[in-house]
Amino acid sequence: MSTEHLLGDIGAVLSALNGIANEPRREAELHLQKLTVEQPAEVLLLLSQVGALAVGGFQLDERFLSLILLKSLAFKPLPGLYLNSQHQLPSAPFDVIRETTRGRIETVLCAGLKDELDPRIRKGLGMCSASWAEESHKRKRPARPFVPVCLELTQSPIAFHRFTSFQLLGYTPTLVDDAADGPLSSSQLTALLLTGLEDSSVDVRLEAIKATKSLLIRALTHEARDEVGEILIQASFQTLQNLPQDLVPIGLIPLVELASIHPKLFISSLPLIITKLLPLLSPPSQGRNLPPYAFSPYPAHDMTLEAWEAFANPATELLLSLAELRPNEFEEFENGRALSEMVGLLLGREVATFEMDCQEWMEEEDLDDEDVNYPVFPEEALDRLSVAASYTDESMEIIYSSLLKHVQALLQQEDWRCRFAALMGVGCVAEAFGDAIVDRDILSAISPTAKDPHPRVRYAFLQCIGQILTDGLDALQTDYGRDTLHIILHLLDDPVMRVRVHAAASLTTFFEGEEHPEIVGEVLDRIDQALATLGTVAMAAKDMFRPYYRNLMDLCFQIMSAQLGPSKEERVVQGGAIECGYMLAIALGGTWSQENPGDALKFVQLLLSIQNTIVDEDDPRSRHLMDAWEHMCDSLGQQFAPFLQYVIPPLLKTASYRPQKASPMKTSLAPSDADDEDDPYWGDELSDKAEAFKHLGFYASKMRENFAPWLAQSMGLCLEELNHPYAESVKNVAAYLVPALLAVAKESGAWNTDPENYVQAFRQLIKAMVNALDISVISILFKSFKDALRVVHTPFPPDLTRRLLKASTAIVYNLAQARADRKEQEPYMDETDHEYWIEEQLEEDQCLKRIEEAVDGIVIVGGSEEGQAMGALSGGIENDILGLKALIKKVGAQKLETKGYDDDDDDNETLRGDQGS
Repeated sequence: MSTEHLLGDIGAVLSALNGIANEPRREAELHLQKLTVEQPAEVLLLLSQVGALAVGGFQLDERFLSLILLKSLAFKPLPGLYLNSQHQLPSAPFDVIRETTRGRIETVLCAGLKDELDPRIRKGLGMCSASWAEESHKRKRPARPFVPVCLELTQSPIAFHRFTSFQLLGYTPTLVDDAADGPLSSSQLTALLLTGLEDSSVDVRLEAIKATKSLLIRALTHEARDEVGEILIQASFQTLQNLPQDLVPIGLIPLVELASIHPKLFISSLPLIITKLLPLLSPPSQGRNLPPYAFSPYPAHDMTLEAWEAFANPATELLLSLAELRPNEFEEFENGRALSEMVGLLLGREVATFEMDCQEWMEEEDLDDEDVNYPVFPEEALDRLSVAASYTDESMEIIYSSLLKHVQALLQQEDWRCRFAALMGVGCVAEAFGDAIVDRDILSAISPTAKDPHPRVRYAFLQCIGQILTDGLDALQTDYGRDTLHIILHLLDDPVMRVRVHAAASLTTFFEGEEHPEIVGEVLDRIDQALATLGTVAMAAKDMFRPYYRNLMDLCFQIMSAQLGPSKEERVVQGGAIECGYMLAIALGGTWSQENPGDALKFVQLLLSIQNTIVDEDDPRSRHLMDAWEHMCDSLGQQFAPFLQYVIPPLLKTASYRPQKASPMKTSLAPSDADDEDDPYWGDELSDKAEAFKHLGFYASKMRENFAPWLAQSMGLCLEELNHPYAESVKNVAAYLVPALLAVAKESGAWNTDPENYVQAFRQLIKAMVNALDISVISILFKSFKDALRVVHTPFPPDLTRRLLKASTAIVYNLAQARADRKEQEPYMDETDHEYWIEEQLEEDQCLKRIEEAVDGIVIVGGSEEGQAMGALSGGIENDILGLKALIKKVGAQKLETKGYDDDDDDNETLRGDQGS
């Protein structure tokens, strides 16, 4: 096979793609795709020759690009390229070319792996060859030529040749199964990896750590992993000890993933691991202005925060994984030393991450903006550490004692960051420690910080109290409720706006979920200070609130009817008044409109007036309006009908939104992902669209026949969405809307003169079942079908029933094939894969159940007198139904076994269960 005739075309493509002009790049992509469809074998072979053997005399950039293109094109289904011309399903070039051509390409790649000297090209060759071998393995075709080359390269005197062998094993650990004389034994693999871990080249050692991770996770059996895993982990950490500081993160990251999946392998090396990693968590000193406080016995690192985080983050994550997945062994290390020291180290990180100056924080007006510099990492880590320790009393005591020691000392420091960190540390462990936080000394230690001279410390006090309240600690509200409330009320008058806002949020949290009749009156006297909390307080006070209703609702009416200026803050306040108003109505219950005649009408009139003034899509009042309309509809019932004309059209407009252009990030050569139906480029718009369908469903269900004027448009949009190729979230809510709309049609009689509308609705549902790919979407569609059939309760025409049975049978056969493939792979699954497929299996079981329920519904309506008269189940339909139900039963019994693994934390879960009981 000659490829010379393509050199000119490929050279032009490579030149254009390496350029910066967009239009030539786009034309080059299209031309390359056209060439690949017309001559797939020649194109793939030439790309491999250019990249691996420098055929054509191209520069390094063009050679490297050709390897990228080979990796991208070979396994991407291309329109116009078919393995079977009758079915015309797009196929990947790899699947179309002859086996002899595949072999030639592998020979070319192997030659490049042996002889190439340029480090950049070698990396590209390694990635391309690994991808080729991995995809070939997925197709049950062993890529045998790569195995001897990989083993041969480990003995090369050239370091970068040795690097490539471990690069291949790291990217494609399945190579160990593809050797011509059978899979490599565990002893051979261990010797191979240990040689790499002890190599004289630091690059080879790092790549060997990555290969060790990949092989232990993806290639070895449970028995082999148990046999050699601990040896390899110990060798990896010994290698890690001898790496330069800036390269430690590269070696740590693979081990983090390994620890989260197979923590048992790390147990014998725990002393080495903990001793190596704990000092890495000590914060840096450059530019941090650290206080003179010893958070741990380890010295601070003389480096920048960014450089330190590079290795501190993976080190922390690895230690947390071991603490979570093997808590007993972690606690036993030197009587809890690791747990105790990690508390101080994480508090030290909290302090080191903050800048001393917080003027910008105080002046920030948009409180919804997330502070990108806030130290989220240490707080989340401390929370995870406390949860991991909460399964044994001994571990909890270690954490508590260490925390109390640091909190008491940090609260005495002049540096406000220390006092802040102490408070946030208490809030982080609140969920795990429960009422013990309140019952012991910590609460009394932190109380004085409510009057701290620094605003961020007062803010942190409220955050800490809010976290304790959020975690449902009854002791705070029961034993210290009045004192806590007075402190929060005092902070409502704080001179710093952000502290006042946080005090209002804490007040809301205080009254959520629980009734406090003995102290709620103390709030109502000052309630006008925090409009955002009014509704929550009203719902907590219930009957006690009635004397205050009139004044507060009038206040809401006054704010809602006010003429606003251009300020966004005024619209935010008016939105809060809308929310507060409808929550006041909810607080009074079903007697609201009787006890306060005229309030409901006035409220909806004000809502309409505000809605007519909104011109900006991001107006903060819009969100409150939608909720308020629904609550008014719920309260007024059918009396709300005159206002539907103002509510439904905006919802229909939002529900009819359609993306008009492709995402700018997509190109024809970008790898496609069939599971990625929701393009994030339109995330907000599609979220609004889904919300609009939810609101339509509410009004259709609530107003029934009064919704009829919008039935046709709503149903048209709904059925259109079911078969649209994007946005599963929209499909789901649209499917749930169909039965509600059919109920509107039936009760209003809107379709009595044209019953074909009912048939069309079911026809589109069945079409959506055929087109759906995701099992959860299919399940929802069958539920929608069953509910819709129950609403209409009319026999189906036989041809429509046959469509449903054909679609259902095809879906069940697909599930059967998927389960058979999964069962075949079960012996090779690790714990993570097995748990994932068990969850997938549960979704499939639910789908099978819903298919059977839909078919049962067909039998019920078809067996009625009307159904028998029209022959709804005639012509072999009954036999087809029986066959489908038998198939469903057979596929439902085809399951993976639920079982434990020696190297996961099942033993640990059992231990936790014993302690909990």
